[in-house]
Amino acid sequence: MAYEIIDAPEELEQLIIYEIATKGFTSPNGPESGTFVSMEERIPYLKELGINAIWLTGHQMCNSNHFYNIWTEYAVIRPDRLDSSLGTEEEFRHLIQTAHAHGIMVFLDVITHGVIEDSPLIEEHPDWFSGGTWEMRDFDWYGGHKDLDEWWVNLWLWYVEEFGIDGYRLDVAHYRNDLWALVRKKAAQKGKKLVIIAETGPAIRGVTDILQHGEWVSNGKYGTNDSSRILTDAAGYFRDTQLRKNERYGVKIFYTDGTVQNSVSCGWSPDEKVLEVIKEAAVIERIECEEQEVAYQQQTNILRVENIYTQKEIRNIQITDLEDFVWNSNMEGMMGADCWVKYKREKNHLQVEFPLRVQKGQLMSVQLSCHDNGWEDYPLDENPYGAQGSRYLAGYGAILAPAVPVFMAGEEFDADYRPLPGLSPKLYGGENPGKGRWLYGSWLDWEQLKRPEKAQMLEDMKRIIHIRRSNFDLIRPCRMEDEECGYKAVWYEASKELPLPYCYGKDKTVILIAANPYTDEDVSVKFDFGEILDAEAIWQVDLLFGIENGNGGELKGTSKELSNRSFVIKRDKTSQGGLLVLKLQLLDEFQ
Repeated sequence: MAYEIIDAPEELEQLIIYEIATKGFTSPNGPESGTFVSMEERIPYLKELGINAIWLTGHQMCNSNHFYNIWTEYAVIRPDRLDSSLGTEEEFRHLIQTAHAHGIMVFLDVITHGVIEDSPLIEEHPDWFSGGTWEMRDFDWYGGHKDLDEWWVNLWLWYVEEFGIDGYRLDVAHYRNDLWALVRKKAAQKGKKLVIIAETGPAIRGVTDILQHGEWVSNGKYGTNDSSRILTDAAGYFRDTQLRKNERYGVKIFYTDGTVQNSVSCGWSPDEKVLEVIKEAAVIERIECEEQEVAYQQQTNILRVENIYTQKEIRNIQITDLEDFVWNSNMEGMMGADCWVKYKREKNHLQVEFPLRVQKGQLMSVQLSCHDNGWEDYPLDENPYGAQGSRYLAGYGAILAPAVPVFMAGEEFDADYRPLPGLSPKLYGGENPGKGRWLYGSWLDWEQLKRPEKAQMLEDMKRIIHIRRSNFDLIRPCRMEDEECGYKAVWYEASKELPLPYCYGKDKTVILIAANPYTDEDVSVKFDFGEILDAEAIWQVDLLFGIENGNGGELKGTSKELSNRSFVIKRDKTSQGGLLVLKLQLLDEFQ
């Protein structure tokens, strides 16, 4: 296994990832009282919901008020200890065992950059730390501390060996690809292939498998991304992204004399040169780390940057993409250590290199919501959840999309946002407790399920998730740069403009997904089945999601006959509304 690249387990393609903030997920003794035991009681509920992976953001010893005035996984004191307020090691072990018995994998959050200032680790190992971010002390990852490296690898193997953890989500950055490749190798030697999720990127084969912030339906301080093409043409968006057709990069050069060049500036400027950016290539290299005897694969983008100031000294080169993901050449004070830029001058231009955010062959992912929704400065009168009862957003844009879906607990029943009593709107400090909108601080109120509209949303989410899980041979996440494609857009006619329907097809089965984003009216629609079905055959249509009214019971016909048939998509945010899912199966010619 020396120098072997360790890939993710096959289960990765089938995951539906559900994020849980342990303290607020349940409330056995009031707000912020969730424990491993009380969470375990909800495992049968999660199995019935249909999710098969938990991203657990609450297990280790942490500070009770550093961020937003509440206990958070991100204000870690000791990653090598469980937080006693959550439970014992035996209770944690039993929680994982129960999850596994119900077919659910468990991933832990890893705070990769450092620990709280009063952590005993700093006193025990002062040489392990240098500098700080987030008002915490940072690990000195590049200081040559072999004892730190060994401790880090053994720590995350301990969670695998002692508790059966299935993988990790790496907060902020990887920092040390070699160490995470070694964790994967040692876990595989013990019979466990891990899933490792990078928060933002890059995803690197043999280190991390997918991105948490892959493609976004909602995120951070901006809420739902209404302008995203995902919400109007999901198949086209994912296909173009898969083939890198929509990748564009802006380049900024910061010179030591204060001059700044920006490639996205107007191409005609009387005062300064405007950068010209030319894509040269994207190369794949295998990197072998001799000390750890591990390997990983990295894909690097190469740009040629013309029209620079050749006589000026460069302080930093910054690259951004359309998702506002950022790479830098000067990493001083930067947390995204994986997002580096290397460059060299060649005559009157630069050759710039940086790792691609999602690497060739890796699965795409899509985030409906996460704990960072409702970040500082989010409007205090708005709900930070992504779907907020929309079957269209949940189904069309995320759960049924050709990507690994990620969403936050409470999304499935359209939980009314209820902040924990101490939750502040400010990242640091305790002002205005109970007024914050950070989704990590959501206090889930399970009594809401007694309300009919909440119970209906839950049942609809169960149906949508079941559709994905029972059709994994069709509804699969796509791989970057894969020319093969099992999904495509479907043309339609309707009285109102709708998101472009899309379908998956394989052998004798097609699944069609259409959406109605309007909350005030049902919409009748016809689909052009001639583009996706064998014209001579008879097809049976089964309604997987949507109302029966207007859609018939058992329906059969040729592609032409079905194209003349109108289907009704009920208005969004109602029971079985906002979404229509049809399953079309080829019948034998004698039927």
